[in-house]
Amino acid sequence: MSDTVITCTGLTRRFVMPRRGGVGSDVLALDDVSLQVPRGQLVALAGPSGSGKSTLLALIGALDWPTAGTITVNDFDVAAMSRRARRAFRRRWAISMMPQPADNLLLASTGRENVLLAAKQRRVRGNLEEKADEVLARMQLTSFAHQPCAVMSGGEQQRIALASCLLGAAAVILADEPTGALDRTGAATVIDALAAATAGGVTVVVATHDPNVVAAADTVIRLDHGRRVE
Repeated sequence: MSDTVITCTGLTRRFVMPRRGGVGSDVLALDDVSLQVPRGQLVALAGPSGSGKSTLLALIGALDWPTAGTITVNDFDVAAMSRRARRAFRRRWAISMMPQPADNLLLASTGRENVLLAAKQRRVRGNLEEKADEVLARMQLTSFAHQPCAVMSGGEQQRIALASCLLGAAAVILADEPTGALDRTGAATVIDALAAATAGGVTVVVATHDPNVVAAADTVIRLDHGRRVE
């Protein structure tokens, strides 16, 4: 297995935005972006809103298809995958965290139930209850384990979502603004947990405006108007 876990070459994504009563306008969200990410790194995607960060995460995580270019993640040709293969890939190899915490969880279920469900979907072995309690404690969430996620704050929900990613972590965690809804203490906990995951060989790619995430990253990739900039 290669030491490079993510390779994007000439990645381009165009959208046609509908326009009432006429031809839709063409939006170039990503323009010929190439990058390589080594295994076990925390990588920050930085840039202003609309620069292409979320689009790039969606392509790497098999949530969208590129208009042109290639994507390889953990030796899988992502762009060539069928829909069924993409679903399996997202469960096992590349886990995506959405910007809105509630989008990552079953709100009627407890924090612990959400963590256990994620572990079962990824076919994590061993004593799942014990492992769930350990990861919740690491994220300082023990007191929230048996609360329905619907009654939690956005920050607490985001930390539960990250705990779900960290249990039996996949090769890649893709997080879109994971500290955006958190106070300073919660953000620091998330940053520490992401960094700790890389020590175990997990690759973490984060789209962020948070300077503390950028400072903690091993590599910073900057985007502007859909292009990579140095």
